[in-house]
Amino acid sequence: MAMQKHSILIGTHYEYPFGGMATRPEWLPQGPGDWQRDLEMIKDTGFDSIRIRIGFDSHLDEVAHLLDLCLALDLKVFFGFATFYVNNEFLSDYPDAKVIDRAGQAMPVNEYDYRWQRACIDHPEYRRRRDALVQACAIRFGHHPTIIAWDIHNEPSVGPGDHPCYCHHTLDKYRRDLAIRFDSIDALNQRWGTAFSDFDVVEAPREVATSPDSFWRDWREFTARNLSEFLLSGIGIIKERLPKSQASFNFTSAFSIEGNGQDWWIAPQLDFASHSNYPEGAPETAAETGSRIDLLKAVAPGRDVWVAEFQGGPFNRYVLYRGIHIEAEVNKIFSHACRALFFYRWEPLMNGPEPWINGMIDADTYDTERRLAAKRIIAELREHENILAIGHTVQPRVGIYLAREMVWAANARQSPLYQTVQGLYALLLDMGYAPSFITDSIAATHDLALVVVPNMLDLTETDWGSLNAFMESGGRVIAELPMTNIEESRQAVQSIGWEFREWIRPTYFLVSGWSMNDAVGRFGGFAFHDRVRLSLFAGTPLATYRDDDEPALIATGPGGRLLVPTFALGRSYFSSFHRGVRRLIGEWLLPTITPDIRLSGMPDEYRALIEARVVESMAGALLFVINRSGYEWQIEVHARGYQPITVKPPAYGAARKLLALEQAGAA
Repeated sequence: MAMQKHSILIGTHYEYPFGGMATRPEWLPQGPGDWQRDLEMIKDTGFDSIRIRIGFDSHLDEVAHLLDLCLALDLKVFFGFATFYVNNEFLSDYPDAKVIDRAGQAMPVNEYDYRWQRACIDHPEYRRRRDALVQACAIRFGHHPTIIAWDIHNEPSVGPGDHPCYCHHTLDKYRRDLAIRFDSIDALNQRWGTAFSDFDVVEAPREVATSPDSFWRDWREFTARNLSEFLLSGIGIIKERLPKSQASFNFTSAFSIEGNGQDWWIAPQLDFASHSNYPEGAPETAAETGSRIDLLKAVAPGRDVWVAEFQGGPFNRYVLYRGIHIEAEVNKIFSHACRALFFYRWEPLMNGPEPWINGMIDADTYDTERRLAAKRIIAELREHENILAIGHTVQPRVGIYLAREMVWAANARQSPLYQTVQGLYALLLDMGYAPSFITDSIAATHDLALVVVPNMLDLTETDWGSLNAFMESGGRVIAELPMTNIEESRQAVQSIGWEFREWIRPTYFLVSGWSMNDAVGRFGGFAFHDRVRLSLFAGTPLATYRDDDEPALIATGPGGRLLVPTFALGRSYFSSFHRGVRRLIGEWLLPTITPDIRLSGMPDEYRALIEARVVESMAGALLFVINRSGYEWQIEVHARGYQPITVKPPAYGAARKLLALEQAGAA
């Protein structure tokens, strides 16, 4: 029997006039003739699917025509909605639909304010129209053979202002929610020290509070829960008509639940986990892109991860101006065993050298270097499709603890958790490990050998108990002190029995701070940003500051297996990518855990620009080596459990090689 053929999805957004804010005629296809021409070229490029987004002013007859054209060309359709956008006519008819932030500012501020959410999700007419559109599409197109999945909403939020929405529709809904959860208004007043006479006059708080039991936190939890309900109810409309369909919505950032209302922790309720992934700088891209994918995998175990928006051309500050950049970053996505990637969007992918105006294109422009590069890259990836469609990345042995409550705490304290996590992820990645995330309980360490804690102040007594047991059994822990203010730094230092002396934050325009030596006086890299000085500590200094010989890295805890930096380790590494920091951490870590992938052949200074990953499956193991530097080297790669192999990835490009299992008894 022939082996079953598995496939990945590589598609592109086809942004044609189905509604929404797009009005520029020079780059919008004008009718079925243009649609046919574009779809044929999309097919020629190697794309197997398109993503569309249907808005309130879409014409469903046009949608039907496009779906039939896709069917004739054997193009699949990822059917999405653009209901985040309402036009000015709707807002003129329903001015009370505007989102209102905590300063009282109504959004949009005028007809030229295109930010979304452009209408409150709790406005009854907005909700009625959204539900009606979704139901109409499910009824009419639900069984069309081209549709592979549904996207109920793209990049959702509660609005563009400062902590929206304070409109009366949302406030009334919050009041009803409070009345259900509290037995009486007296119970509510006692809980938060308020003096409301009745639930009907409750006003949501407007001052940010750091306490997890505050009235503010309850209000922001409601707005996040309310957004999730809005999204899941839309999926429910589709599922009622199409119970076997695949449906999701498209996440952006996991680090602002309080602000934008997105809660990545509801991802297990979705059929697949979809997110936008826009690469930026070179070494930053490896961590920023990778951490998003691995965090989404952790919060949605067992779900396929899709990249529903991937930058495919010039767009604002993003870097994919040439095909070589696209090659590196598309390979990056699939090196994480993602199942689908959709370029955003067809027009900027086709854009020639000019005009570079937000990625807009001249009419009838096709054979650009980017399109031809994308065509080649897609064809090369298809050669390994049977592995990529079913494969998984290697079993992780290092994990970053990032529970939902930690995100909330960082939001309230306005601490730079996102930068800290990216830096810690980058450090582990550049040392040769395949980082993962622990997103539920610190006790869920499974087979990990290292747990990294971005802020030890977020650990409970139960967490510390689990970590101590983990270290007693041989595991290692890196726990960062909070570098948000003096009081939090003092509290964290005292919680581990040390004596706090001083917290220092340099004022600077660029990057500033200190440098370190290791225990024998060798240069050990940079310690940027914030720093804590101690009067008393327990443990062994593995590194000291060069200016005053005070401890910078301290090994403490059971067997010295707890490493505490007295500077902002994650943010500092993300500002420097310095090999000295990798060496310091590696010398402490290597006795416990060898890297998943060892690389040699390039200068160590460039290690952060070379990324290697393995996707494993029953069909074979595929090595990706991604080179974000401007140089080419013969790189020897030794992936754990596989025979060493030599590859020469192109500058700003990628190489893929099949791996053979290491022979029994080999070192």
